[in-house]
Amino acid sequence: MTLPRDEEVLARCFEEVVGSAPSSVETLRPHASERRIYRLTHAGGSLVGVVNASRAENEAFVALARHFRRVGLPVPAIHAYKPELGIYLEDDLGNVTLLDLLEVSRATTGEPFPTQAAAAYHAAVEMLPRFQIEAASSLDFSACLTAQGDFSQTLKRDFDAFVSEFVARVLPAYSPARLDADFQSLVGFVAAAQGGYFLYRDFQARNIMMVNGAPVFIDFQSGAKGPLQYDLASILYQSSAQIPDASREALLDVYLAAAGRYAPVSRDEFLSRYPAFVVSRMLQVLSVYGRQGLGQKKEYFTRSIPLALATLSRCLSDPRMPLRLAQLSECCEQLIAGTSA
Repeated sequence: MTLPRDEEVLARCFEEVVGSAPSSVETLRPHASERRIYRLTHAGGSLVGVVNASRAENEAFVALARHFRRVGLPVPAIHAYKPELGIYLEDDLGNVTLLDLLEVSRATTGEPFPTQAAAAYHAAVEMLPRFQIEAASSLDFSACLTAQGDFSQTLKRDFDAFVSEFVARVLPAYSPARLDADFQSLVGFVAAAQGGYFLYRDFQARNIMMVNGAPVFIDFQSGAKGPLQYDLASILYQSSAQIPDASREALLDVYLAAAGRYAPVSRDEFLSRYPAFVVSRMLQVLSVYGRQGLGQKKEYFTRSIPLALATLSRCLSDPRMPLRLAQLSECCEQLIAGTSA
């Protein structure tokens, strides 16, 4: 039987590493990524093979994975990397993400945030400052995709994508110029937070694998230099996880205590800007949901839109939100009406 090209190239690479050909090659779901991902198995175990046309993204992931491994962080080992072919082999971490663990334990117990899931989130959140602060202290940021980028420019791209990928699809007659002043205020306020740390960029429960009861971290290839708050907002306000408010507050305390072990972090300064980071993250998430869900008709992303909009609406009206973003709030309510019609 002739294998398709992806599987054939990966199988040859696997044989070079392991010494024998894989007995099976299974296609894995890549979620929002354009990468093509496979599990290659033989009698001694399995590896995951990734095929990705973006050499820059591959270079960033492999370099970051190797750096994080060197400083003792739980990320997959890279067993082979062939940049000219756009492929690499990495540890097989199984199929269970932190979000899977939460959903299964919630369905089993009927509890909003079961003990087993809470413990796993505790471990993940406690580990986050090691990426952001400890690993960043010896990281050559030129390895990152946006090595020389300004965080404010990243935010502007996110907000532009929110308008083009989401607002334009739901409210085609809406004038994006109405949001300009609010976006400028939000960018200025968020970008003024202390930076220079490693910004994981997509630190959420689908990018954390559970292996033997412990979290192992993936999909950090978009990481760059930035502030601390964004990553915590990403995991605690992931709409599909629906973490209860009291549990969010407890995990926030866990994070701040852990971060304080690696750098002087002012709790008051962190919290003064934190709600604006939550709003910024929700705008980024909704741009992805617009592209992947409304544009490409992927069910998971379409299904996630109402929860994400509800989260954004609550954050914008939260008394702790330091900015009053009236036009964005009005737009959000129109989006809620437009997606529920």
